[in-house]
Amino acid sequence: MGGLMYLLVLCLGIIMQINHCLSNSMIMKCLPRKHGALFIFGDSLFDNGNNNYINTTIGNQANYPPYGQTFFRYPSGRFSDGRMIPDFVAEYAKLPLLPPYLHPGHPEYIYGVNFASGGSGALSQTSQGSVIDLKTQLSYLKRVKNLFREKLGHEKTKELLSKSVYLFSVGSNDYGSLLDPNSGSLLPVDHQQFVDIVIGNLTNVIKEIYDLVEENLGCLIWVLLAAILA
Repeated sequence: MGGLMYLLVLCLGIIMQINHCLSNSMIMKCLPRKHGALFIFGDSLFDNGNNNYINTTIGNQANYPPYGQTFFRYPSGRFSDGRMIPDFVAEYAKLPLLPPYLHPGHPEYIYGVNFASGGSGALSQTSQGSVIDLKTQLSYLKRVKNLFREKLGHEKTKELLSKSVYLFSVGSNDYGSLLDPNSGSLLPVDHQQFVDIVIGNLTNVIKEIYDLVEENLGCLIWVLLAAILA
């Protein structure tokens, strides 16, 4: 736990703000001199509202009371009565609350964005058709990169993504499926093989992010059961 806290503090240092202004014909923002964004991936521990905008079951959504009652005073889409870990990470890094990626307001994502989806896992088979799996969340990051390149250009986009923090909470729903008698169609393997498959999927996503930021990854934090069971 001490090592994780040290890593978290180190990563937050990457995205602390020292304001300066960046502008071009499409965007005008006062950004930190060493600005990095915060990108969130995962499940209900991190989802801040993406599941509000997909066709899913009520059990995979948090848009009704008592969710949100102690902080936002309304159901914000978070599976909590208040804020969640990514909200506090953003606060301590002096970033605003990040929007859910699927929010229809079309924010610029310059401070980051949340891709997480309650009920999702590293495997596409986990709650398939009802949630946004990790591979799809990764595709959203690729879209954000393309948006940055259009607005900021290649070099500024490369710099921004390489200094950013990538925060994960993935794996518990994959493993939980082993305890669900209705999920027998998932993967017919023994438990250790199942763990290896989950870890393998996570590893592939991390490698793709590494390639996406052109082999200059700023910081990556795993808050996930998969790492514990590996």
